[in-house]
Amino acid sequence: MQTRLGLVETNLSGQIMQMITRHFIDVPQGAGTRRLHYRKCGSGPALLMVHQSPRSSKEYEAVMQAWSPHFTCIAPDSPGFGQSDPLPDTPSIDDFADANIALLDALGIERTTLVGHDWGGWTSQLMALRAPERVERLVLCNIASVWPPSRVKTALNLWRFGYQVVGVPVLGPAIQRSGLMRRGLPGVPEEDRAEFAALLREPGRAEAASALYRTFATREAPAVGAGRYTGQRLTMPTLVLHGTGDPVVRPFMVEVFRDHADDIEIEWVDGTGHFIADEQPALVAERVIAFAAA
Repeated sequence: MQTRLGLVETNLSGQIMQMITRHFIDVPQGAGTRRLHYRKCGSGPALLMVHQSPRSSKEYEAVMQAWSPHFTCIAPDSPGFGQSDPLPDTPSIDDFADANIALLDALGIERTTLVGHDWGGWTSQLMALRAPERVERLVLCNIASVWPPSRVKTALNLWRFGYQVVGVPVLGPAIQRSGLMRRGLPGVPEEDRAEFAALLREPGRAEAASALYRTFATREAPAVGAGRYTGQRLTMPTLVLHGTGDPVVRPFMVEVFRDHADDIEIEWVDGTGHFIADEQPALVAERVIAFAAA
């Protein structure tokens, strides 16, 4: 099944851009299946984009249009977000990685350039470690590494993660449904804020989104701190784009990548916050095109 978005005449580079189509596809989930929604446009080598949560694949509309002359751009909604099926009762970011690898399988894509922002960047790291043969190149935007930085610096910056109160039972889902989340997205278009706020008003989605934060805080983050990924490396060429005005993911959390990647470039983008693809779409588009062509 597919639907169409309106055609805009030119992309960020002034080129005639291709129409974005929207699709649904069933992929394996345990003994059953789950339905994923994704946006697609362009032609050429595959480029898979994993969005920030609690947003959707709409985050990438501007840049995927700029990339359409160079790549077949595929931007899925992660499980539980956008128009994809809800999350399982006990969700984890591992579910996102599994879903995206299953999507590559379903679409017959052997290798892809992978772009991820925020939790989409965390998901992309998991995919790159779990299935490195599927990832041609890796681009990470405003996300910490899965290898923990200095414990002292981390402890001094724990206050930055106060927003994860949304993972508290009862209170968290109430915050999700209240619409307060849309206030924490500076630089994000109002249309995008309204979209995910409307979805999170659904009680089931609000509860699942809260449970996702809760699972990360109680199960996944402690495992990371205990060295879950010790000894593993990013073996593909990796580009990190980081807005230095990010109030949560600080530069010391990003520098850790240098010790765990075979081939890495980190670009610090001054005057930009957490939502780099919204604040600097032309820069992100240009950097990925140049990186993939290198």
